[in-house]
Amino acid sequence: MNDTDEVISQLARVRDAELAGQASTTGARTLLAAITAVRPDTAAPPSPADGRRWRMRLMAAAAVVSVLATGVVIGPSLLGDRSAVSYANSAVVIVRDGDQYVARITDPFADHARYSEAFHAVGLDIDLRPVPVSPGAVGQILGMVIGGDQVPDPRTEPDPSGPRFGGVALSTETAPKGCRPGRDSGCVMVVRIPVGFTGHVNVRLGRQARPGEQYANADQAMDPGEMFAGVSLRHGRSVRDVVAEARRRDLHAVFSLIRIDARTGGLSFDPVPADRVERDWVVWHAWQVRAGVIRFLVTPERLADNPFHNGSAPPPAS
Repeated sequence: MNDTDEVISQLARVRDAELAGQASTTGARTLLAAITAVRPDTAAPPSPADGRRWRMRLMAAAAVVSVLATGVVIGPSLLGDRSAVSYANSAVVIVRDGDQYVARITDPFADHARYSEAFHAVGLDIDLRPVPVSPGAVGQILGMVIGGDQVPDPRTEPDPSGPRFGGVALSTETAPKGCRPGRDSGCVMVVRIPVGFTGHVNVRLGRQARPGEQYANADQAMDPGEMFAGVSLRHGRSVRDVVAEARRRDLHAVFSLIRIDARTGGLSFDPVPADRVERDWVVWHAWQVRAGVIRFLVTPERLADNPFHNGSAPPPAS
């Protein structure tokens, strides 16, 4: 067991919702019972000493509830002779592991302020915002903006692990490695940040989508592992052919009409009802909207070239 796992194993697994003023869960009811239970056959008018003991027990229980509802700060006593402080709340657990801080996202649906609170507690200026994505993109970085005086190490070629600062990567992964968050039990997203990082980072990290949530990675519909993987629209295809392929994949098709500005060449997109789309119209691109729904971007006539491959197209709204 490494330092990260050893520290995490000592933290209570209690969520804020379980501590919201009433014994509404099994854990909360057990705690309440332990505090208040008195056997009927031993009940008696309390003596002054008994009253003091009850007050002490209630104060101790209240302290436990308060710590778990806000956050747990772990100092050098649990981390040997290291000077770094680790932090845990109901959304994230952060511990130092060598030359990196390791943040395990325990609640990917939490308000992003809970993540900021934890990073700030260990001296990091990280703005982490999990966003809903398709299953294949969970755990991926959709965008990263790095600010401040500290700049990444120069690289002659892209580093798949992420940018490095002082030789240490700022990266994301899943734990256990290779698992699928939201689909595999016990699988969590992990962010690793160099201990010596002093800048600001804004990260959009893919998380599993709730039922009906729209995907933030709409433009990846034809990437490997995504809902329209293996389909090429580089040269345009008829609505008839593309809709048939969508049906084979159990996808519901919706449409947007591509409009091209005659002066600037810029593109805009207007939703159009399926019953107004002719079967011989041309599909130039596809966006994955949410689970089971794909949007085809169409024109009534064939264009000279694909507007998504000539620099005209803006990214999809997310």
